[in-house]
Amino acid sequence: MNVEKLYQTLNKILDKHEIHEIGLLPYQSTQPNDEYYPFLFIESNLGIPLEYVDKIYKYAHGIFMNARGGIAETKDTVKSLKESTRCNHLDPINELKFIDLLFTLPKHTKHSTIWFHRKWIVLKIHQHYSSDDHLSSWQHEIVITRRVAELYPKNYYAWTYRHWILLNISNNSLQSKLFFDEELTIMKSWVQKNISDYSGFQHLQRCLIRLSKCYDNSFNDLDGISRKDILEKFNFQFQNQGLKNDNNSNLIVLLWYREIQFTKDLILRYPGHESPWYHLRFLSFGWNWLKLSGYLGLNNSIEFKCVDDDKEIDQQNYNPIVKEWPDLEKDLEFSRYCIRQVDLMIINQDNNERLESMVIQKQNALAFELWISELYGRTRDDIDVKELIAKLANISMNSNYYIVQNK
Repeated sequence: MNVEKLYQTLNKILDKHEIHEIGLLPYQSTQPNDEYYPFLFIESNLGIPLEYVDKIYKYAHGIFMNARGGIAETKDTVKSLKESTRCNHLDPINELKFIDLLFTLPKHTKHSTIWFHRKWIVLKIHQHYSSDDHLSSWQHEIVITRRVAELYPKNYYAWTYRHWILLNISNNSLQSKLFFDEELTIMKSWVQKNISDYSGFQHLQRCLIRLSKCYDNSFNDLDGISRKDILEKFNFQFQNQGLKNDNNSNLIVLLWYREIQFTKDLILRYPGHESPWYHLRFLSFGWNWLKLSGYLGLNNSIEFKCVDDDKEIDQQNYNPIVKEWPDLEKDLEFSRYCIRQVDLMIINQDNNERLESMVIQKQNALAFELWISELYGRTRDDIDVKELIAKLANISMNSNYYIVQNK
C-alpha cells in the first residue's frame, strides 16, 4: 500500500479524534471501503497493522528531517513538524504513567532509553516540587523498580536507577532516615529470597552507606578507597586519629555490626553461594574503615545491650560464631569454621548436587581467608598465605587464577 496515503490517513485520524489507546494489530482487519482503511478505529481506540508501522515511521522521519533542516520557519514547515511527530506539550505525570505501563512487559524493562527518559522526566518534575513532595515521588519510583526487579531480577538499568534514587534523596531529615531504614529492611528480605543475585547486595550496600550518613553527614561513602589506603592508615595515621564517642557514632557501628551478623548467618544457612561472601568482603572493608575513621577503638569493642536481639537473624538456627566481634582473628575463625563444616558434610554426603555446593562453599571460604589476610597486611611471602593459595589452586579446578598464583 502507498506509504504516503498511509501517512495521510493516520494524520487524518489523529487530527479529527482524541485517541485513548493505541494497539498494534498482528493482521489487517478492515476492508478497502472502510473510512480509515487499513487502520481500525473504534470508540477512541486506534489499531495500526503491524506490517505498516516500520514504513510509516521511516516516511515520517524523512519528513521531519527535511522540515528540521529548513532555513526559514514557515507555516508549512511547522505543519510538517507537527504531523511527523504529533508532538505537543506532554504532561510529565502522564508520561510516567505511560512508562509504568511499558514496564509491565519484561522486555521493555531492559531498554536503556526508557530509563534515561524516565530520569529526565523525574528531574523536571522535581524542579516544581517542595522537599516533602520529593520524598513522596521517590517512594513511587522505588516501588516501580521493585516491581521491575521481580519481573527481571538481574536488570542492570533498573538497579542503577534505584541507586540513583538513593543519591538524590537528602539525608538531613527524619523522613529521609526512615526511608533509608525501610529500604535497607526491604533489601535484606530481597537478598534472602535471591541469594545468588549480587545486584541486591550492591543496593543493600548503598542503603547502608546512605543510612550511615543520616547519623553522621561526614561518613565516607568508601568510593575511591583502596586496600593500600587502609594499610597506610593502619601503619601511620591511626595513632593521631581521635575516637568519636557519641550516640550517632555508636549507632553507625551497631548498624554495620548487625549487617555483618546478618551476612554471616546467610552464609551458614545458604552454603555454596558466592554473592554473600563478596558482600562480607565489602562489610569487612567498611568495618576497618570505621576503625580508622574513629568510630570505634582499633582493638576494643563497644558493648550494646541489644546486639543479641536482632530479629532479622534466624534465631532458631543462630550460631554463636556469628556474634563474634569482627577483627582479623575472628573473621579467620569464621572462615575456618565454614571449611570444617564443609569437610564434615563432604565425608557424609552422597548427593552430587549438594556436594558441588559444598565444594563451592569451601572455595569461597578459602578465598575470603586469603582476601582478609591481605587486607590486614599479610603478604604472599607469609607461609600461611602461600598455603592458602596452594589450597585454592587445588580446589579451583575451573579457574587458572590461583593455579598461576601458586606457581
